[in-house]
Amino acid sequence: MKFENKLLEDRWQGIEASGKQKAKVLVAIITSESNYHCQDKFLGNIMFMKGYYDVVMFENSETVENFERLRNFTHNYFQAMVKRGKTGFTSVFDKIVENRNLTLDYIRKHTGYTHVLFVDSDIFPPPNTIEKFLKRNLDIQCGLCFVAHSVHAKRPACNFFEDDIKSGKAEEWVKEKKPEPVKIAQNGMGCMMIKADILRKHSTLKFYNKQIEKEGKKVLNEDLTFTGNLRELGHDLWLDVKDECYHDMRGRM
Repeated sequence: MKFENKLLEDRWQGIEASGKQKAKVLVAIITSESNYHCQDKFLGNIMFMKGYYDVVMFENSETVENFERLRNFTHNYFQAMVKRGKTGFTSVFDKIVENRNLTLDYIRKHTGYTHVLFVDSDIFPPPNTIEKFLKRNLDIQCGLCFVAHSVHAKRPACNFFEDDIKSGKAEEWVKEKKPEPVKIAQNGMGCMMIKADILRKHSTLKFYNKQIEKEGKKVLNEDLTFTGNLRELGHDLWLDVKDECYHDMRGRM
């Protein structure tokens, strides 16, 4: 297996020799100026996740200062590869799509990885997420992220199947923290592990913005569209409602 970072290569050789974890996990992160507010806290959370994994970050702020800061931080505190993405986008939606597709290109090029965990840089997964997802060995697994918090309710960043919504099962699963994963129709990319071979098999599959209906409004979206396409290609999406991730949405206000 080839690595761009010699320290990462040495670490993986030690892991393979110990036999503690056979899977090779890449944590793929996209970030930009919109998430400055929680960056240090986010990196600390990633650094202390359990298991063995490499980290690649794609950063495309309009100025280079944050890219340099991230590179210095990750070099000093944990091993990560920080990549500079394209800039000059007039739309934040196009910026996000660009970085997401860079992660796809990276995982398809670096064939030694068995799994990729996509984590958005304002999402904080529980520390045992990697270990738990690997133990289940499902093709596509998601942590429970919320896109809206209110006094009375939280709105999950996923689309349940219509029958599960109408029957009340979906609401019950979230409220009662169902211990087994549940099958869903679509999900955001905030915390999602995918077996890398799936992404390599569907080599032309990309993220793109598409107008969808969301809470009675027409909005642009890339991740629900992407995961819906994966399901249409024959891959089930499984949501772990007990794997609740904190979502720091201040950058979206």
